[in-house]
Amino acid sequence: MSGIGPAGYAHIALFGIFLPYLAVKSARMLDARPFPPKAKHFVAIIVQLAIFGVFSALVARISWIVILPARAPSAKHWLLGAAVVTAMVVLMRPQWRKRVLKRSRRVWLFMPRTGRERALWTGCSLAAGISEEITYRGVLFALLWRLTGSALAAALLVASVFAVSHMLQGAKAAAIIFAISLAFQMLAWVSGSLYVGMAVHALYDILAGLHYGKYGRELDYPLEALPPPNAAPAPSA
Repeated sequence: MSGIGPAGYAHIALFGIFLPYLAVKSARMLDARPFPPKAKHFVAIIVQLAIFGVFSALVARISWIVILPARAPSAKHWLLGAAVVTAMVVLMRPQWRKRVLKRSRRVWLFMPRTGRERALWTGCSLAAGISEEITYRGVLFALLWRLTGSALAAALLVASVFAVSHMLQGAKAAAIIFAISLAFQMLAWVSGSLYVGMAVHALYDILAGLHYGKYGRELDYPLEALPPPNAAPAPSA
């Protein structure tokens, strides 16, 4: 494999150090501030993921990393992807319901309730499936493999970075995301491309949001964001 180069080191610094740090810092502040409007939040995610995906694609081109090969995955690889997403949804459904039942405040950020919110959430999920697979399982994995000389070490580092970068969802969710990242990396390794992982990632995120919305309706989760735990009570009229 060829070297990393300035663009590669910039990618590692951004996605391997700066964004995880920012995620941890933001997660600590999350319970002290009100949430933004949900639709605005979803749009911001789509824009952010689009920027990250374009940057990663440019770094891939400069660094001679093939992220979208011409060869399509075989039927058995698509079947493996279907089995992976099915297993993840079956395992996670009780956890999703439990978080809604416990009135987790952060769940509101991933719970589309209206038609517009569901459409935007689908956009978020598709953007995540494409952008995050290119960024983490594609470019960052290849760069860290070059840096460490070990595919296993690179996969574990990428999973760790990916989990920490999703700390907004909570520490327990981040631990689960670590395992999910390894599953996505396995799909990329076995299939020889990111296509199956992209599809599985996007579908999983779509189903997670739809389940959160369904459980929110069934369990009477508030439509508006819950106030910060330490927020002062609203003055009486």
